[in-house]
Amino acid sequence: MYPEKRKEGRSVFARQPQGTLQVLARGRTHRVIEVMDVSPMGIRLKVVTRLDVGENLLIRYVGNGVDLKLNGTVIWNSDHAASPGSEDDPSTCIVGIQLASPSLLQAFWHNKD
Repeated sequence: MYPEKRKEGRSVFARQPQGTLQVLARGRTHRVIEVMDVSPMGIRLKVVTRLDVGENLLIRYVGNGVDLKLNGTVIWNSDHAASPGSEDDPSTCIVGIQLASPSLLQAFWHNKD
């Protein structure tokens, strides 16, 4: 679909975050449906709203007394409609986000073995 651009290893998590994960862009809050994977400099998310390539945003995680905010930029997106045969909601979008600083999100979940 899209060539992999991240050089560092990615973590896929055994469970989704216990807290709230949101994307703040264009003055709106967008709900994150699923964290697909995370690397120190990037994250792949399924969100309820299409986010455009080049869009600057803020990823916010709130949970367990933590309020973590990370700046990032959408480097690719995929309309769900581009995935024929999928049973997911067609209004969802998968986005690849390049983070402006190393991600601490990996500290909040356990890796799949």
